Amino acid sequence: MPAHLRDSHCSTCGTLFDGDAWPRTCTACGAVTYRNPLPVAVALLPAQDEAGTGLVVITRTIEPALGGTALPGGFMDFGEDWREAVVRELREETGIHAPAADVALADAMSSPGGHLLLFGLLPTRPL
Repeated sequence: MPAHLRDSHCSTCGTLFDGDAWPRTCTACGAVTYRNPLPVAVALLPAQDEAGTGLVVITRTIEPALGGTALPGGFMDFGEDWREAVVRELREETGIHAPAADVALADAMSSPGGHLLLFGLLPTRPL
């Protein structure tokens, strides 16, 4: 969807918003719309062999950065615990299974795109 159409209308009644400021109040029905950051769970899984320790990465199969290297991660599902999201994304993108109880918060930061990145650190594994 083109950026100029995203979040341009009230989700309650469909009226076009007047202005670009957030939060937005619909002039027709009075509904208030907020633009909150979307949480993204990112897995940090150290892997070790005789050559040393590195992090498990993936090759992106979709845009943005198609073909680039990235950490396993993605958007959290509604109602999902962030630790569960970390291990789900790790499993979906690499096939590696890990218990959510092993995930520790390594960092949290905001991305330029308005997402909240939650970095979950898992224990080091042998290759």
